Amino acid sequence: MLPLDWITANTAGTQSMTFISETGTGTLNATSYLSLTDADAHFTALDRSDWLLASIGKRQLALEQASFYVDSYNYPGIVAYFEQGLKWPRSGARDKEGRLLSGLPHALRTAVLELAADYITAPPSASDRRELIKEKIGPMELVYSKTRRQPSFVFRLLMQIGARPEAREIRRS
Repeated sequence: MLPLDWITANTAGTQSMTFISETGTGTLNATSYLSLTDADAHFTALDRSDWLLASIGKRQLALEQASFYVDSYNYPGIVAYFEQGLKWPRSGARDKEGRLLSGLPHALRTAVLELAADYITAPPSASDRRELIKEKIGPMELVYSKTRRQPSFVFRLLMQIGARPEAREIRRS
């Protein structure tokens, strides 16, 4: 396992100037739900050498892509601060059991970590998203996917905090 101080010492000076982590307080222009330090500590504990050996820029990009992916879903409540860079923290958001969510929920941070780890080894492509269809026929509305895949682990995590995919609307006359 590589120690965290080795990672910091051997990748100094390559940090992106636009990487801004959300602290749970509605950070202006935030681009990631986790700091690089938090992610590095997590993956050090898991002995994920693929993460630990990637450059700072690649790790930051993976965290940003993962954060933007989870922000592609709709969530309950409203953003806590008009100026914040990402969709969380939120005001009035509750989990599936009705508990009020504050700051950055554990399920959200875990989903970002899961995605970021995958993005290090296989960066996302535009074709990775499931295509959801929303049809409205009279008073009835139906949302479904053209694929038969089960919801991913990441989506199951996000469903715990009320994530709903954005669906394209098809109207038939």
